[in-house]
Amino acid sequence: MADASAAPAPPFERHLIALFFHLVFKAHAVVWYIMCAQALAVVWYIMCTWVSDSFVTNFVVCIVLIAMDFWTVKNVTGRLLVGLRWWNEANDSGSAWRFESAPEGSRHINAYEKRMFWILLGANCVVWAVFGFFSLIRLKFEYLIIPIIGFIMGSSNFVGYFKCSREAGDQVKSMAGSMMTKTMTSMFTRSKV
Repeated sequence: MADASAAPAPPFERHLIALFFHLVFKAHAVVWYIMCAQALAVVWYIMCTWVSDSFVTNFVVCIVLIAMDFWTVKNVTGRLLVGLRWWNEANDSGSAWRFESAPEGSRHINAYEKRMFWILLGANCVVWAVFGFFSLIRLKFEYLIIPIIGFIMGSSNFVGYFKCSREAGDQVKSMAGSMMTKTMTSMFTRSKV
């Protein structure tokens, strides 16, 4: 008779659809913005004018795609891919961030999906910051609002999940500790010389 406690661990859950939408909503907003705001090449410019000449239409499409990405990351992919959830509660006395993570051992997180979640979350913020910088340099102030909103929404998710992640907090603490140790060591070795 086989021992029930010796049963193999269940396989990691795969959330390929959630990972797909985690990438697709980010990519759609970025591609639409490139087509309609940046006009980096003649082909993109022609495609943008073919899609719409109207700033209002382009703005609305970009903001809707950014909002879809924000909602999907906040309410679906964060919970499925990394086992984390955050939200903000507002009441008469102000607002408070709430964080929730799956209890240790209750959920198996796929390492690849987790890595892709964090990479895409961080890359999203960087891409919108770069687009904002280029809009500013090219003096396209009407299109500057789109990367600002994209950056704010993306960084809200990034900060929310970062605060929620015990592991990320521990990594930052250990990184800060090792940097502090290296700095102190180099200061002492320089002062002796």
